Amino acid sequence: MLEYVSRQTRGCIAVKLDMEEGRSVEFKTMVNDSAVKTVAAFANCDGGRIYIGVADDGEVLGIEDVDAELLRLTEKMRANIRPDVLMMVAVDVEHFDGKSVIVVTVQRGPKRPYYLASKGLRPEGVYVRSGAASVPSSDTAILQMIRESEGDSFESRESLNQNLTFEFFARKLAERGFSLDEGAMRTMGLMGDCGFTNLALLLSDQCPPFLKAAAFDDDRRDVFLEREEYSGSLLEQLESAYAFLEAHNHFKTRYEGLNRIDFDDYPSAALREALVNAVAHREYALSGPTLVSVMPSRVEIVTLGGLVPGISYDDLDASISLPRNRLLASVLYRLGFIEAWGTGIGRMRSAYDDQREAVEISVTPNTFTVALANRNASGASRECADMTADEVLVVRTIASGNTTRSAIQGVVGFSQTKTIGILNDLIEKGIVMREGGTRNLRYLLR
Repeated sequence: MLEYVSRQTRGCIAVKLDMEEGRSVEFKTMVNDSAVKTVAAFANCDGGRIYIGVADDGEVLGIEDVDAELLRLTEKMRANIRPDVLMMVAVDVEHFDGKSVIVVTVQRGPKRPYYLASKGLRPEGVYVRSGAASVPSSDTAILQMIRESEGDSFESRESLNQNLTFEFFARKLAERGFSLDEGAMRTMGLMGDCGFTNLALLLSDQCPPFLKAAAFDDDRRDVFLEREEYSGSLLEQLESAYAFLEAHNHFKTRYEGLNRIDFDDYPSAALREALVNAVAHREYALSGPTLVSVMPSRVEIVTLGGLVPGISYDDLDASISLPRNRLLASVLYRLGFIEAWGTGIGRMRSAYDDQREAVEISVTPNTFTVALANRNASGASRECADMTADEVLVVRTIASGNTTRSAIQGVVGFSQTKTIGILNDLIEKGIVMREGGTRNLRYLLR
């Protein structure tokens, strides 16, 4: 099967393989981590052969303890490459002039991408061939491998973590009148033939952090005001991120003549739709987080994955429903997070009274970004910009017609002492005023 030539070198016979390293051939002097990377790279591309016991120039050095090296190679591949690649690898021993060489033949794998367990499913963990070298892949190449081998079915693949609990998810289902048993798990796609799926991982209490939120003092994002990273069930991360957005959604007051106009920086419906869409349509095979940024002029939500295959930029306003994560979208719909298929962007624009410029969509091959304009940022009064989230809640409660201390307290759920303290702070800021005596005291917005 292998050809080799002999040449006289420094008084001894040097055996040299009659081939060179390239896209499908690589030489290694011994079993090491680099050899494992090459196995993964061959499996991710078109296959190839690794000759262990051969120098870079093709000179056969040989392996002394072949059995030990074979065992070491098998253990390294089993421990370091995910998914299991051993079925795609054949190992033989060839002999050249009394020297043993291990020949590792790697086929193109059906479950690409194959990645290093210590690095994860990200560019630094996924290797491909570039000429005669094994190099880190790109995000785009990783996505393409996933689409080719799994048909965008990350959520239905077996989870690497099978030790999952679902306390938060079960509680949210119970609020909607559903129970979480094995039958329901199989119906929703949380369980397959081999155990929990990646959808189960996303909805479990052990879900890795996929959402990061930050508030900035300027539009350049130079100065942090607050930053958060959320873990636990993806539904819990979604609710926490939305609470973060609402806490930074300041309540403003303007006057047009004698008419008082009260509204927030951002329509709550637009914030909700932008965040839910980001969670429903991101590419979870990529390990980077969804980024939520609050700036003085806008809110920006950046999610990974680009456009869903089959959808173009021009289709975004056409109410076409083609979810990247069909099973996850179905769960979100069942829980009421999604109200109607394919209407997310339209609902964002409607929340801004159909002002198209207020909702900006930008797309790259690997990202999808929604930017929502702060409708109070340009020329508007900012007198309430320093209100806390609790103060905003009290102001909204008063605006809805609850003007007595007891009525306000009943709505917000704070203690009497805390409610009175917040009201006094709002009075000092000139946002709220008292009216009436002790028995008919009311709190009104100025």
